[in-house]
Amino acid sequence: MEEGNKAMDEEKTMLVSKALEEIRIAIMEEDKLCEIFFEDFETDKNTGKIFLGIIENKVPSLEAFFVNIGLGKNGFLRYRDVLDDPNHYNAGDKILVQVRKDGGTRKGPQLSMQLSLPGKYLVYIPNSKESIGISRKILQEKERTRLRQIAKKMLMDNESIIFRTNSEGIDEKEVEMELKEMRKMYNSILQRFQSQKNPGVLYEESDFLEYILRERLDSKTKKIITDDRQIVRKLKKSLKGFELKPKVEYVKGDVFQTHNVYHQMEEIFTKKIELSGGGTITLDRAEALTAIDVDSAGNLEGKNIEETSFITNMEAAKEIVRQLKLRNIGGMIVVDFIDMKDPSHKKTIINILKEEAKKDKSKVTILGFTNMGLLEIIRKRTTQPLDTNVYSQCPLCHGTGKIIAPSLVHGRLIKELLSSAKEIKKEKVKIIEINAFHNLSGYLTPSLTEELEKQLKVKLEVSFNWQNPNSYGIKYKK
Repeated sequence: MEEGNKAMDEEKTMLVSKALEEIRIAIMEEDKLCEIFFEDFETDKNTGKIFLGIIENKVPSLEAFFVNIGLGKNGFLRYRDVLDDPNHYNAGDKILVQVRKDGGTRKGPQLSMQLSLPGKYLVYIPNSKESIGISRKILQEKERTRLRQIAKKMLMDNESIIFRTNSEGIDEKEVEMELKEMRKMYNSILQRFQSQKNPGVLYEESDFLEYILRERLDSKTKKIITDDRQIVRKLKKSLKGFELKPKVEYVKGDVFQTHNVYHQMEEIFTKKIELSGGGTITLDRAEALTAIDVDSAGNLEGKNIEETSFITNMEAAKEIVRQLKLRNIGGMIVVDFIDMKDPSHKKTIINILKEEAKKDKSKVTILGFTNMGLLEIIRKRTTQPLDTNVYSQCPLCHGTGKIIAPSLVHGRLIKELLSSAKEIKKEKVKIIEINAFHNLSGYLTPSLTEELEKQLKVKLEVSFNWQNPNSYGIKYKK
């Protein structure tokens, strides 16, 4: 258990980078990438958004409604997620719904009529008969009792709240102020719902950076490093509203480059992961199930096979939980650990998995080993796996392989050029030749080229003959 406790004490660093107008955020634990967020992808997600929906079909055989929320693909509303009797609703009815889970390539989003509005300290749930909720990470029973008493004083009929982890030690006035704001926000949504006729969004997160701060900033986050001066000012302003005060630092250049994020991004999307001890993990992901195989490979530690297997499995257990969170893999996960005969070794592996899972915002359930010796895990997620956003299907291999999304390659290219501005001036560069894969032709437009020429005071010559869609070529000429 010492290994697990040590893992829980690891300090975090948040890296915030800006390429053109897109913000990218990476969360590092002891120089290891554990989560990454891209503004373009996050704002495209619909989870948490509240919509005016029109019921298109009522399907008793599925015990569900198909609801038009203005996205082109109808949402799926189960009877059990309707606030009252489903028989009260029919095709054509206008309803207020929230997206609980984003849809996939074939499915529409999952909807619920039970709304929830997240704040810094609370999650506000109107029209609810549920009891008061408190984050399981608040462990002191005395503090949990205090928070319950505060809530009982303030809650009205048919509403409830959940205290988030960072509400620990919060002043009663802070709770009251945030609760008033949440009620005001909900009433504003209701007003828009009543006045609007067509399907469409009524509420969504307004600021990407504040959203990530609210959802991911915790006591282990000691430092936020950014490569943009405007973001420094914005961070300092935003952090005034938080109890936690991590140190904010500015660095020149590309903070993702200096902290090895790009290299780690390439590693995390491979099927096979090399462990530092010599073992390997292989991940195969299907839509509803992920199979993970652990192999001792070149690991020669241990006095015998049992000990070598146990050492490899312990390292693999930590890395598996990290990969699930980093790749945002959900559903059923089946892990084929190297065979262990000692029951105490299996128990230790389960304990390590449980300790590591505490760092994950998503709910992770460790079901244990089956009779066949496979370990089952269930991880709940509400958004698409990271690789579906970061990579797009290759038109040449018909989806059997993947390439990095062109927007990311483009962002990295622009960042590299702008970061080299001083060197370009110092070396008296007159011409820069850029050769990119043809899928960047829509990004490297004549107007952007002209804008870059003005900024860098050089002539840009752009061609699209580069063979690798994941990279590009730059030549500097005097």
